[in-house]
Amino acid sequence: MPTIIKLEDASLGYSDTLVREHFDWSVERGAHWAITGPNGCGKTTLMRTILGLIPLRGGRLVRYDRAGQETSRLEMSYLPQINQLDRHFPISVEEVIDSGLPAELRGRGARREAVEQLAAEAGLSSLLAQPIGQLSGGQLQRTLLARALASQPELLILDEPLSFLDRKYREQFDELLYRLVPSETTLLLVTHDLQGEASAQWQVLALGQF
Repeated sequence: MPTIIKLEDASLGYSDTLVREHFDWSVERGAHWAITGPNGCGKTTLMRTILGLIPLRGGRLVRYDRAGQETSRLEMSYLPQINQLDRHFPISVEEVIDSGLPAELRGRGARREAVEQLAAEAGLSSLLAQPIGQLSGGQLQRTLLARALASQPELLILDEPLSFLDRKYREQFDELLYRLVPSETTLLLVTHDLQGEASAQWQVLALGQF
């Protein structure tokens, strides 16, 4: 499979702190990687660097398009931890999903149709008008996943998706993920462990304490 992202002799961190140095990693298109390790090992820093939220401190980060050519444009989506959200913000399930749709998709009818399709796939059709503050943890996570998939990303990063969720949803997560996410989508899963998500489909990048 062709490569989608490659880090070469990379230095990751912030202006006053380096978190990782001399880091090499190559990710193939359609691969499913679980990034594990203790707090402080660089999981979040790595993801923020890949997303372009913080600059690379050294080395190279190369992104490749579907033709295998270097590109500065890669369609990426990010699924945050649900505890990072303001549950009191007055926004509905429909509005959350709609916010993930491409700006190029114009017209209220076309956007509504796209939202309804995503909601149906995620089992949220009856909750479109529901404020996010009235959702269970599992319902909110499904809403965020539908939003993350709305742009049809080439790369999807999931940040501790099972944190703060009940056991029932944790057990259903693998099935939900593989049902909703297209097989060609590259997945990077940030997690402390693989107890709930463990499967042969996940390659593991174990980051030790720096």
